[in-house]
Amino acid sequence: MKWEDICSRCSLCCHEKIIDGDYLIISDMACDYLDAESGLCTVYDKRFEKCKRCMKVNLFRACFASYLPPGCQYVLWAKKHHIRFAKDKKLILSYGKDAETDKLD
Repeated sequence: MKWEDICSRCSLCCHEKIIDGDYLIISDMACDYLDAESGLCTVYDKRFEKCKRCMKVNLFRACFASYLPPGCQYVLWAKKHHIRFAKDKKLILSYGKDAETDKLD
């Protein structure tokens, strides 16, 4: 299995994120190159050149990055292998300034 095959294409990593204490807040502001319908990047092969904020989810980030959502398949893989060291955050999906915030535990 290839590392990138672990990804479920949820596209949450392609959205703006804020860490506030024990909460990970994910906004509706997505990368310009995200196809929201498919959850795929439209410039995948050149994503690091096109988008300076795009970061590859590597083994280090799967183990330590607190900005990855708890349901991320890389996070779940790291937990399964007992190598996830970042503290879990409570996930808040915040869509639109007038929308209610959905808290997911």
